Amino acid sequence: MTGEGRGRGAPRGLRISEEGALLGLDRDALEAQFQRLMSSLDAACDANDAQRCLMLALRTHEVELELQSRALRETQAALRVSRDHYARLFEEAPVGYVVLSRRGLVRGANLTAATLLGKSKAQLEGWPFRRFIADGQSGDFSAHLRQVFDDSASPPAVCEMVLHLCDSVPTRVARLCSIRRDGVTGPECLSVMLDISTEHESERQRLAGDRLRQSVLDALPSQIAVLDQDGRLIASNRAWRDFSEEQGVSDSLRQALGLNAEGACTWEGDQPSDEVLSAARGIRDVIQRKRPAFSLEHPCETPQGRRWFLMRVLPLEGDQEGAVVAYLEITERRLAEEEARRARDALAQVARLNAVGILASSLIHELLQPLSSAGFYCSAAIQLAQGPAANPDRLVEVIRRIDDQVHRAGDIMERLRAFLRGRKMYKVAVSLDQVLKRAFELTLWFASDLKVDLRMNAPSGLPLVETDPVQIEQVLVNLICNAVQAIDAANCARREVTLDVIVAEREIELIVRDTGPGLPEGRHEAIFDIFESTNDSSLGLGLAISRAIAEGHGGRLWAEPAPAEGAAFHLTLPIALNDDLMDFSGSEPS
Repeated sequence: MTGEGRGRGAPRGLRISEEGALLGLDRDALEAQFQRLMSSLDAACDANDAQRCLMLALRTHEVELELQSRALRETQAALRVSRDHYARLFEEAPVGYVVLSRRGLVRGANLTAATLLGKSKAQLEGWPFRRFIADGQSGDFSAHLRQVFDDSASPPAVCEMVLHLCDSVPTRVARLCSIRRDGVTGPECLSVMLDISTEHESERQRLAGDRLRQSVLDALPSQIAVLDQDGRLIASNRAWRDFSEEQGVSDSLRQALGLNAEGACTWEGDQPSDEVLSAARGIRDVIQRKRPAFSLEHPCETPQGRRWFLMRVLPLEGDQEGAVVAYLEITERRLAEEEARRARDALAQVARLNAVGILASSLIHELLQPLSSAGFYCSAAIQLAQGPAANPDRLVEVIRRIDDQVHRAGDIMERLRAFLRGRKMYKVAVSLDQVLKRAFELTLWFASDLKVDLRMNAPSGLPLVETDPVQIEQVLVNLICNAVQAIDAANCARREVTLDVIVAEREIELIVRDTGPGLPEGRHEAIFDIFESTNDSSLGLGLAISRAIAEGHGGRLWAEPAPAEGAAFHLTLPIALNDDLMDFSGSEPS
């Protein structure tokens, strides 16, 4: 027994001593001792020493258990660190987390949610979440919970709603995103609360700004529409909507401005009118920043009759591409302009009659010449038709000459008739050569009778001008006749009137120069006033009407003293361009 006691005691003391030794070893030393024990155990097994094998096996298992214990303690420590880390993340997250029961009671919340709700975490537990919701949203919250706890939803669906929290100044707004999950006591609702008070206030201010801008637009009397980058209508004011909807207007331009499927720049079906095409091109150019603005005056047929509008197009400012289209009714202005035009045409007719009075003697002289020639040829024809001198062959030639003189007299009367004909302005693209030729033919005999030399310096191949030919002839006749009369009244020794034609890039300038006494000092503008005249035989209408005609054609008329002698009158007319040849007024020649 004594030996057995010693045998049993020795391993116990060894085990205690080695256990203390094992606790003092690090992991690498333990693993090294474990490897040595395994080698010793293999050697004992080979020696067939059962007792030693048992002791070594026990020590090996002890070391192995210590290694496993060490690994478990390290894992447990790492799990505690990870748990504490995620707990801090949960508590300090920028969004709130709330756990709710099926009845809507708070089971738990993080620090952010508690701050958002204005309670501590301990106070929140067990509180009905409805107490934090503004009046009027309790029903919405109940429906939200029912949707979250809907057992038929598999997998659980994420449900959202926006809450206005009560008892907070200013009112806080939160977005609630909830999902059902399995808790310890059964299903529960995990909700994420995101404070969107700043975004909500920004959106509220944006909507308030939009309402303010819309109110300002609706208060404007002009009809305003906003187009996007494709030319589609995206906004309009009350004046636009009322006119388009209540008046039952059929306006092709409005249909083009985004009211159809293709927008303002393209169409399907029938080809639009030139009016709409011109508007669409202008709008497209403004949207694409090819031109800073565009405007167009056009008529619109309404149940109350024809009305006129000025359409102005400006680009949207900022990053957004598009345009603002403003319609301003100009019916009263157009009617006033039409009335003024009729009055101007009437005065122009009076001025033409006055010019014919001035040209009368010369025109009579010009007309008498072909008539006298025709009479002479008639006498010759009688002699050739009968008597001893009859000659049928020569008779045919004489009759042809008679016909030429009669046609010449007819041409003179036709020019006079066209000059006198009362009519409203009608612009056409015409060659300036023809206008200058007819004006010269009307004034040539008048200048010749008064011994005034009439000359013209014009380049060949003059471009087209968009004018009313009769009215421009009237201006030239008036300027030339005034120059001839001024030379004759002053009995000038040098008697010349020159018409110079200068072609620029977009306009033609006509300069009528004379060698007369010149203009009164300081009265270069006063001579264009109505009933203002330096000639007793004139009514004082010619220059005033001439300037009105020039401005009506988009040109100018002014006077300057000549450098050496006499005066110079300058008339400019725009050169006709392709885009300028479109006339949307609907006027026809009378």
